[in-house]
Amino acid sequence: MKEKQIVASYQQFHVIAHDLDETDNLKVECKDQLGEGVRLADWNDIAAYVKTGGSLEDFIDALKIPLEYVTPEDLEPIPNTSYRISMNNELHWIGDRHYFFARHDHTKRGDFLAHNHIDNYRLSLGSWFGKGGYALCYGDPNATVSPPEPEITEPVPRPRGCGCGC
Repeated sequence: MKEKQIVASYQQFHVIAHDLDETDNLKVECKDQLGEGVRLADWNDIAAYVKTGGSLEDFIDALKIPLEYVTPEDLEPIPNTSYRISMNNELHWIGDRHYFFARHDHTKRGDFLAHNHIDNYRLSLGSWFGKGGYALCYGDPNATVSPPEPEITEPVPRPRGCGCGC
Protein backbone atom coordinates (compact mmCIF):
# COMPACT_ATOMS: atom_id res chain seq x y z
CA MET A 1 0.00 0.00 0.00
CA LYS A 2 1.20 3.52 -0.84
CA GLU A 3 1.59 6.13 1.86
CA LYS A 4 -1.81 7.64 2.66
CA GLN A 5 -2.16 10.82 0.61
CA ILE A 6 -5.46 12.29 1.75
CA VAL A 7 -6.01 15.82 0.43
CA ALA A 8 -9.15 16.38 2.54
CA SER A 9 -11.56 14.29 4.61
CA TYR A 10 -15.08 14.64 5.91
CA GLN A 11 -16.77 11.82 7.81
CA GLN A 12 -16.37 8.74 5.56
CA PHE A 13 -15.39 10.76 2.45
CA HIS A 14 -11.71 11.23 1.52
CA VAL A 15 -10.22 13.14 -1.42
CA ILE A 16 -7.05 11.72 -2.99
CA ALA A 17 -4.89 12.97 -5.84
CA HIS A 18 -4.11 10.55 -8.67
CA ASP A 19 -2.32 10.47 -11.99
CA LEU A 20 -4.61 8.00 -13.75
CA ASP A 21 -6.38 8.43 -17.05
CA GLU A 22 -10.01 7.54 -17.67
CA THR A 23 -9.19 3.95 -18.64
CA ASP A 24 -7.41 3.18 -15.34
CA ASN A 25 -9.28 1.73 -12.38
CA LEU A 26 -9.82 4.27 -9.62
CA LYS A 27 -11.48 1.58 -7.51
CA VAL A 28 -8.06 0.00 -7.13
CA GLU A 29 -6.39 3.39 -6.55
CA CYS A 30 -8.57 4.18 -3.52
CA LYS A 31 -7.61 0.85 -1.94
CA ASP A 32 -3.95 1.24 -2.93
CA GLN A 33 -3.73 4.68 -1.36
CA LEU A 34 -6.01 4.30 1.66
CA GLY A 35 -6.35 0.58 2.41
CA GLU A 36 -8.94 -2.18 2.37
CA GLY A 37 -11.45 -0.20 4.43
CA VAL A 38 -12.03 2.26 1.59
CA ARG A 39 -13.60 2.11 -1.86
CA LEU A 40 -14.25 4.65 -4.60
CA ALA A 41 -17.17 6.85 -3.58
CA ASP A 42 -20.34 6.59 -5.62
CA TRP A 43 -22.77 9.36 -6.54
CA ASN A 44 -25.34 7.42 -4.51
CA ASP A 45 -23.14 7.78 -1.38
CA ILE A 46 -23.30 11.55 -1.73
CA ALA A 47 -27.04 11.53 -2.48
CA ALA A 48 -27.72 9.27 0.53
CA TYR A 49 -25.64 11.53 2.79
CA VAL A 50 -27.73 14.55 1.74
CA LYS A 51 -31.04 12.63 1.81
CA THR A 52 -30.43 11.56 5.42
CA GLY A 53 -29.92 15.16 6.53
CA GLY A 54 -26.21 15.66 5.92
CA SER A 55 -25.13 19.24 5.35
CA LEU A 56 -24.12 19.84 1.76
CA GLU A 57 -22.41 23.06 2.86
CA ASP A 58 -20.26 21.18 5.41
CA PHE A 59 -19.48 18.51 2.79
CA ILE A 60 -18.33 21.13 0.26
CA ASP A 61 -16.33 23.14 2.79
CA ALA A 62 -14.58 20.20 4.45
CA LEU A 63 -13.66 18.53 1.15
CA LYS A 64 -12.50 21.86 -0.31
CA ILE A 65 -14.67 21.47 -3.42
CA PRO A 66 -14.03 24.54 -5.61
CA LEU A 67 -16.46 26.07 -8.07
CA GLU A 68 -15.86 24.58 -11.52
CA TYR A 69 -15.73 27.91 -13.37
CA VAL A 70 -15.11 31.63 -12.98
CA THR A 71 -18.40 32.42 -14.76
CA PRO A 72 -21.07 29.97 -16.01
CA GLU A 73 -20.42 31.21 -19.57
CA ASP A 74 -16.91 29.71 -19.51
CA LEU A 75 -16.51 26.94 -22.06
CA GLU A 76 -13.68 25.23 -20.18
CA PRO A 77 -13.73 24.28 -16.51
CA ILE A 78 -10.97 25.35 -14.16
CA PRO A 79 -8.49 22.42 -14.02
CA ASN A 80 -8.72 20.00 -11.08
CA THR A 81 -12.11 21.17 -9.85
CA SER A 82 -13.93 17.88 -10.37
CA TYR A 83 -13.75 14.72 -8.29
CA ARG A 84 -13.96 11.32 -9.96
CA ILE A 85 -16.48 8.86 -8.54
CA SER A 86 -18.67 6.02 -9.78
CA MET A 87 -22.41 5.94 -10.47
CA ASN A 88 -24.32 2.79 -9.54
CA ASN A 89 -20.87 1.21 -9.05
CA GLU A 90 -19.99 1.88 -12.72
CA LEU A 91 -16.87 3.90 -13.57
CA HIS A 92 -17.93 5.03 -17.05
CA TRP A 93 -21.00 6.44 -18.77
CA ILE A 94 -20.25 5.77 -22.45
CA GLY A 95 -16.97 4.34 -23.64
CA ASP A 96 -14.26 5.86 -21.48
CA ARG A 97 -16.19 8.89 -20.16
CA HIS A 98 -15.37 8.55 -16.46
CA TYR A 99 -18.00 9.77 -13.96
CA PHE A 100 -17.15 12.77 -11.81
CA PHE A 101 -18.97 15.46 -9.88
CA ALA A 102 -18.43 19.19 -9.90
CA ARG A 103 -19.69 22.14 -7.87
CA HIS A 104 -21.92 24.55 -9.77
CA ASP A 105 -23.74 26.47 -7.01
CA HIS A 106 -27.08 26.13 -8.85
CA THR A 107 -25.80 27.37 -12.25
CA LYS A 108 -23.99 24.81 -14.38
CA ARG A 109 -22.03 25.73 -17.49
CA GLY A 110 -24.18 25.59 -20.61
CA ASP A 111 -22.05 22.88 -22.21
CA PHE A 112 -21.93 20.68 -19.08
CA LEU A 113 -23.85 17.42 -19.60
CA ALA A 114 -25.35 16.74 -16.18
CA HIS A 115 -26.50 13.16 -15.68
CA ASN A 116 -27.89 14.03 -12.24
CA HIS A 117 -27.68 16.80 -9.67
CA ILE A 118 -28.11 17.53 -5.98
CA ASP A 119 -29.82 20.63 -4.59
CA ASN A 120 -30.77 22.18 -7.93
CA TYR A 121 -27.28 21.79 -9.44
CA ARG A 122 -25.31 22.72 -6.35
CA LEU A 123 -23.37 19.56 -7.22
CA SER A 124 -23.68 17.99 -10.67
CA LEU A 125 -22.82 14.50 -11.92
CA GLY A 126 -20.98 14.52 -15.24
CA SER A 127 -18.65 12.35 -17.28
CA TRP A 128 -15.59 13.11 -19.37
CA PHE A 129 -12.10 12.08 -20.39
CA GLY A 130 -8.81 13.13 -18.88
CA LYS A 131 -5.75 12.27 -16.86
CA GLY A 132 -5.02 12.97 -13.23
CA GLY A 133 -6.84 15.12 -10.74
CA TYR A 134 -8.81 14.09 -7.70
CA ALA A 135 -10.95 11.13 -6.72
CA LEU A 136 -13.41 10.83 -3.87
CA CYS A 137 -13.03 7.68 -1.81
CA TYR A 138 -15.43 6.37 0.83
CA GLY A 139 -14.88 4.38 4.01
CA ASP A 140 -12.54 4.13 7.00
CA PRO A 141 -8.81 4.08 6.15
CA ASN A 142 -8.17 2.29 9.47
CA ALA A 143 -10.66 -0.53 8.78
CA THR A 144 -9.80 -3.87 7.22
CA VAL A 145 -13.14 -4.41 5.49
CA SER A 146 -14.50 -2.26 2.68
CA PRO A 147 -17.83 -0.51 3.31
CA PRO A 148 -20.87 -1.98 1.57
CA GLU A 149 -21.65 -0.77 -1.92
CA PRO A 150 -24.34 1.92 -2.04
CA GLU A 151 -27.90 1.19 -3.02
CA ILE A 152 -28.31 1.29 -6.79
CA THR A 153 -30.63 4.00 -8.13
CA GLU A 154 -32.10 4.53 -11.55
CA PRO A 155 -29.50 4.04 -14.29
CA VAL A 156 -28.15 7.09 -16.07
CA PRO A 157 -29.90 7.30 -19.45
CA ARG A 158 -27.77 6.87 -22.55
CA PRO A 159 -28.54 8.81 -25.74
CA ARG A 160 -30.21 6.97 -28.59
CA GLY A 161 -27.83 5.81 -31.28
CA CYS A 162 -24.79 6.03 -29.01
CA GLY A 163 -23.44 2.67 -30.23
CA CYS A 164 -23.36 1.30 -26.71
CA GLY A 165 -25.97 -1.40 -27.21
CA CYS A 166 -28.75 0.39 -25.31
